[in-house]
Amino acid sequence: MIYFIVLQLENKITSIPMKFNPWTFIIVFVLIIVIYFSLPESGKMVTVPDADSSAVMRVRVEKNNAFSTGEDSPILDKKSFKNLAYYPYSKDWRIKFKLTRNEKPALVSIQMSNGTQEEMIQFGTISAEIQGKMVSLTLFQHTSGDFFLPFKDKTAPKETYGGGRYLDFSLKNLNNNLILIDFNLAYFPYCAYNEAFACPVPPQENSIDLRVPAGEKTN
Repeated sequence: MIYFIVLQLENKITSIPMKFNPWTFIIVFVLIIVIYFSLPESGKMVTVPDADSSAVMRVRVEKNNAFSTGEDSPILDKKSFKNLAYYPYSKDWRIKFKLTRNEKPALVSIQMSNGTQEEMIQFGTISAEIQGKMVSLTLFQHTSGDFFLPFKDKTAPKETYGGGRYLDFSLKNLNNNLILIDFNLAYFPYCAYNEAFACPVPPQENSIDLRVPAGEKTN
């Protein structure tokens, strides 16, 4: 690219009557320097973050701050806490699922990490094709009305918490029985950091038979 621009400039310069102008040389030299330092390292294009990735980054920064200083933080040793670890953001893991609602929201019992059970609202099932595989998951609902999706995938237990991960998202994600789920926002339950907490265990039907390298991961 630099060669092409310089060649064009040289052609223009050689077409000028033979009268040396030192300012012409200086301008060409400065232009070459500017172009050189404007190029990305290793020939890679610089990716400008979009609104979705920026929002995810803000959530991650806010969570790090809350974990390091918040009173409700599950981190026992806040002084040695640095930051949570995440997979790089990827648009590929923003997936639209088809929602099949229950005729009536059902109150079901879900197992907790401490062996007890708690009742949750089962809203319906969601399904989508991911990497050539049909994935169907049970979707729950908080009493606030927002959705709750506990799941486990093939990254556990080596790359992510062995007990699975969670997703919370608003009713705004639902449009005409299609629901947008951003796995970049997947997070560990509190019991992953502190055994004093009891957390819902993802049901067997929410085990995804492939890797989901998005969201929170182990260090």
